[in-house]
Amino acid sequence: MGSQSVLCPVCQGVVPASGKEAYTALRGRLIVTNGYCAGGCAERAEAAADQVRQEEQAQVVLPLRQEVPVRVAR
Repeated sequence: MGSQSVLCPVCQGVVPASGKEAYTALRGRLIVTNGYCAGGCAERAEAAADQVRQEEQAQVVLPLRQEVPVRVAR
Protein backbone atom coordinates (compact mmCIF):
# COMPACT_ATOMS: atom_id res chain seq x y z
CA MET A 1 0.00 0.00 0.00
CA GLY A 2 1.54 3.28 -1.12
CA SER A 3 0.74 6.54 0.62
CA GLN A 4 -0.78 7.90 -2.61
CA SER A 5 -3.63 5.40 -2.46
CA VAL A 6 -4.80 6.64 0.94
CA LEU A 7 -4.38 10.39 0.35
CA CYS A 8 -6.97 12.74 -1.08
CA PRO A 9 -5.52 14.17 -4.32
CA VAL A 10 -6.96 17.62 -3.52
CA CYS A 11 -6.24 18.26 0.17
CA GLN A 12 -3.66 15.52 0.82
CA GLY A 13 -5.62 14.38 3.88
CA VAL A 14 -6.09 10.67 4.61
CA VAL A 15 -9.33 9.26 3.24
CA PRO A 16 -11.35 7.07 5.61
CA ALA A 17 -10.58 3.37 5.37
CA SER A 18 -13.06 0.73 4.28
CA GLY A 19 -12.41 -1.43 7.32
CA LYS A 20 -10.36 -1.72 10.48
CA GLU A 21 -7.78 -3.96 8.76
CA ALA A 22 -6.82 -1.01 6.53
CA TYR A 23 -5.58 1.01 9.52
CA THR A 24 -1.87 0.22 9.28
CA ALA A 25 1.12 1.92 10.86
CA LEU A 26 1.69 3.86 7.62
CA ARG A 27 -1.91 5.08 7.58
CA GLY A 28 -1.60 6.05 11.24
CA ARG A 29 1.53 8.13 10.58
CA LEU A 30 -0.18 9.83 7.66
CA ILE A 31 -3.23 10.62 9.79
CA VAL A 32 -0.97 12.23 12.40
CA THR A 33 1.00 14.26 9.85
CA ASN A 34 -1.71 15.08 7.28
CA GLY A 35 -4.98 14.69 9.15
CA TYR A 36 -8.17 13.29 7.66
CA CYS A 37 -9.80 14.41 4.45
CA ALA A 38 -13.09 16.06 5.37
CA GLY A 39 -14.66 14.95 2.09
CA GLY A 40 -16.13 16.95 -0.73
CA CYS A 41 -12.73 18.33 -1.78
CA ALA A 42 -13.22 17.67 -5.47
CA GLU A 43 -16.60 19.41 -5.41
CA ARG A 44 -15.20 22.43 -3.55
CA ALA A 45 -12.23 22.63 -5.92
CA GLU A 46 -14.54 22.50 -8.95
CA ALA A 47 -16.84 25.15 -7.45
CA ALA A 48 -13.84 27.43 -6.81
CA ALA A 49 -12.61 26.91 -10.37
CA ASP A 50 -16.10 27.71 -11.71
CA GLN A 51 -16.20 30.91 -9.66
CA VAL A 52 -12.80 32.00 -11.00
CA ARG A 53 -13.95 31.33 -14.57
CA GLN A 54 -17.14 33.34 -14.01
CA GLU A 55 -15.19 36.26 -12.52
CA GLU A 56 -12.78 36.22 -15.45
CA GLN A 57 -15.67 36.26 -17.92
CA ALA A 58 -17.40 39.07 -16.01
CA GLN A 59 -14.40 41.37 -16.25
CA VAL A 60 -14.94 43.72 -19.13
CA VAL A 61 -11.86 45.17 -20.73
CA LEU A 62 -12.55 48.80 -21.45
CA PRO A 63 -10.53 50.72 -24.03
CA LEU A 64 -8.05 53.20 -22.65
CA ARG A 65 -9.41 56.69 -22.36
CA GLN A 66 -7.54 58.99 -24.68
CA GLU A 67 -6.99 62.57 -23.69
CA VAL A 68 -8.18 65.05 -26.26
CA PRO A 69 -6.12 68.24 -26.44
CA VAL A 70 -8.15 71.28 -25.59
CA ARG A 71 -7.31 74.64 -27.11
CA VAL A 72 -7.89 77.64 -24.95
CA ALA A 73 -8.98 80.79 -26.79
CA ARG A 74 -7.10 83.93 -25.82
